[in-house]
Parts: sequence; structure tokens; C-alpha cells
Amino acid sequence: MNHQISDKAELPKPPIISISSLQDLKTQTHDLFLSATRTIQIYTHGLDPRILNNRDMEKVLTKFIKKSRSSQLQILIYDEHLLRGIDHRLVALAQRFTSYVQIRMVPRDYHENLFGFYLVDDRRMLHRTNFERYEAERMAMPHFLIREKSKLFNTIWQASPPASFLRALNL
Repeated sequence: MNHQISDKAELPKPPIISISSLQDLKTQTHDLFLSATRTIQIYTHGLDPRILNNRDMEKVLTKFIKKSRSSQLQILIYDEHLLRGIDHRLVALAQRFTSYVQIRMVPRDYHENLFGFYLVDDRRMLHRTNFERYEAERMAMPHFLIREKSKLFNTIWQASPPASFLRALNL
């Protein structure tokens, strides 16, 4: 018997979960955030109220924040005007947990991006190619898109000012 061993052993690819409905998007986001241990980074146009503005999500994120002194919830949004007059639960979290939750404004240089994503611990991500649609993919490392979006998020985060509506409340 002649068994050849290849130098190029294929590593198993992590599963990619396709999401096509609002309910699936809510469920996958919930499960993704439940798995967080250190950081949750949210890149969104207007805090995705259909997905992120409910009591269950608030409980999951509050539990995450209280899990560790080093927990960080970082949120990048495009338009804070979409949040004025809305009682959004993530804004309330940012006001209650100022050391753990930060909301910043995406600079105009990046406003052409139509995608949105939620990144957890730089290891897992839910990615939407168009922030207005429910279609998304949930993936885990090693995936090139996770590294790419993590780097992009951190670059934009460094260039982003805090949301002024939080500043106006002296928070």
C-alpha cells in the first residue's frame, strides 16, 4: 500500500451561516452577542432598531457588560439624527455604563459604505452587505472578512468623534 501524505493538508473551514429573514437575523445576533467575552463592535448606520432595540437584546448586552471590568461595547453609527426622539435601549446602555459602552460617529470619508456588521472578540462576525436588508452571514475565524472588518473598524474608531447627543447630556 502506497499512502502519500500531502504537504498541503486542508484545514476545515469554519461554517458560514446564511441569514435571510428578520427573525433569523435577530436570533443569530442574539446568539453572537451571548458568545462575547471581551469586546462587541457594532458598525451600523442607525443602531438597527429592528434588531438591537428590544428588551432581550438589552439584557444580553447588560450581562456582557457586567461580565468583566474589561468588557467593551463599541458602536459606530452614521447618523445620530435617526436616534433623536427614539427611546433606543443601546443609547440607554451607553448612558448607564459610560466606562463600558461608547457610541461614536463614522467620519464622512466612510459614508459610502453600505454594509454593516457586528464583530465579537475579533473572532466571530455577523456581516450584512447592505444595512437595509435582512440578508447576512455569520462566520467565525479563520475568515479573511473578519480580519478585514476588524482592521477597518479599529481604523474608523480612532478617527471618530463621540456622538454629540451623548456629549450634550454630559456623559
